[in-house]
Amino acid sequence: MARALPSRRLSSRRRVLQTAGAATLALALASPSALADALVKLPLPGPDERPITTAFPEKGALILQRTRPPLLETPFEVFDQSVFTPNDRFYVRWHWAVIPTAIDVGSFRLAVRGHVEKSLSLSLNEILAVPPVELASPCACTVGGMENTPTDASMNE
Repeated sequence: MARALPSRRLSSRRRVLQTAGAATLALALASPSALADALVKLPLPGPDERPITTAFPEKGALILQRTRPPLLETPFEVFDQSVFTPNDRFYVRWHWAVIPTAIDVGSFRLAVRGHVEKSLSLSLNEILAVPPVELASPCACTVGGMENTPTDASMNE
């Protein structure tokens, strides 16, 4: 049985929608070209229209969404080749504005701290001396904002 949302939530959502609608209408009436300029044009091309690139170090052919910061997607056909996505075809997300182009190998340190028994500071040589480990690990990229989707529990509040 569907549960009704509390009236205060509906009222709040209505207010937001009314305000957004009024602002859009005011902008459109003031200047139709201003409305067109304010809208973000986000083309969603099909697989054949997106450029494929191999210009990134240690990466195979990936779909180029943007270069700065890098946003690369795994081509769909890669998922048909195996249950596992090869490392060189794994998607790339970079959220920082600065992209390091070089590191000082002699002074580089990786700090391991937080919820660990003992904090560590490892040099690059110490990291490279660790025996490699391979493991199968699921990785899912979710759509932003889904964590705020109302659940049955939150609708009872």
